[in-house]
Amino acid sequence: MKYLTFAMVLFASAAAAQDSTPFAQQPYKTGGEVPLIGLSEVMAISQMRHIKLWQAAKAENWPLASYEADKLRDSLYRAANFYVNIPVPLVKSADEPLSAIQDAAKRRDLRAFEKAFGDLTTSCNACHQAAGLEFIRMRTPSASPFSDQDFAPVKKTR
Repeated sequence: MKYLTFAMVLFASAAAAQDSTPFAQQPYKTGGEVPLIGLSEVMAISQMRHIKLWQAAKAENWPLASYEADKLRDSLYRAANFYVNIPVPLVKSADEPLSAIQDAAKRRDLRAFEKAFGDLTTSCNACHQAAGLEFIRMRTPSASPFSDQDFAPVKKTR
């Protein structure tokens, strides 16, 4: 519910932005001292989480998959919150597949996860296309750049 309310506020503020506002413009700087993190950095973090989410599920580390899905949702909302003239309804469209991913993780259902992950990736690409950034195309990861992380589930010992 908190995400829905938050998204409605974001949608209203985005609708108030003038059409002449460039895509993903920062509306302000924090205290006039340090600019907000750039959208490309927020999206790089989102891409990292997209990869880690896939790797966690493939290793059947469902708590990690659920954690990464939650953090990916946070990153996407941060992007929608920190910038004006972003297609907020398309950012919001990632909620449904992210919820399905978390449901699949709770049920430890790899098949349901794979479908929801595909839907999430499609949602990402639709947003990029609507923003005029169709050259940024996401896909299912084929390898992991995270060789320093063990994705195997933790075995509980008594």
